[in-house]
Amino acid sequence: MGLIDIHTHILYGVDDGAKTLSDSMGLLDEEREQGVDAVIMTPHYGPKFGHPDKDVLREHFDEISQKAERYYPEISLYLGSELYYQENTISDLDGGKALTMNGTRYVLVEFGVKDPYTYLYRAIQSFVYAGYIPIIAHAERYEAVFRHMDRIEELISLGAYIQINAESLIGGIFDKRSSFCRKLAKEGMIHFLGSDCHDFRNRRPNMKKAAEVILKKNAQQILETNPHNMLEGKSI
Repeated sequence: MGLIDIHTHILYGVDDGAKTLSDSMGLLDEEREQGVDAVIMTPHYGPKFGHPDKDVLREHFDEISQKAERYYPEISLYLGSELYYQENTISDLDGGKALTMNGTRYVLVEFGVKDPYTYLYRAIQSFVYAGYIPIIAHAERYEAVFRHMDRIEELISLGAYIQINAESLIGGIFDKRSSFCRKLAKEGMIHFLGSDCHDFRNRRPNMKKAAEVILKKNAQQILETNPHNMLEGKSI
């Protein structure tokens, strides 16, 4: 089974993820070892790490792609971004400054951990009204929705999709975040899985173990159907 990692910081030299081309290749090697055959590189775009020029992103992406084609030809690479939501995020998308996921209408959106629920709600409305399809990055991190199944359900009804981090699924039975994520999976409220990998020290790729948990929940569409459709710009 080939896995698709839709949330990574493997693109080197642009945020707090991979620092060098060598780092990028090392992370791709780890992804390959875990059975990942498609990776979306989603560098940060927003106040914490700046607003990288899309030409720079594509230049680094092309460099990685050329080297990966030689060493890891079985892995398909795609480019997107992780957008830290601000009032100008949508205008930056409309103007081509910020990247969508593989050039589709899907966008991976990050919020502040302590942002109020009304802020998330209005942001999702804004994306949908503007014609984008928002994927909420690592939704389990936000205090406004953590352990609030009703709020997750409401955001989905607005048009949002939910991505959780692989690491959040593989905790023990007393891990509150893991318990919440497994409950979301059971209720069909997770649409995407991503590693959110950054480096080899603290935030390594870890898709394999999380995929095993997903399969136990009979939620294979999270691993295959949904990411394939997203990459092609199709409905989920």
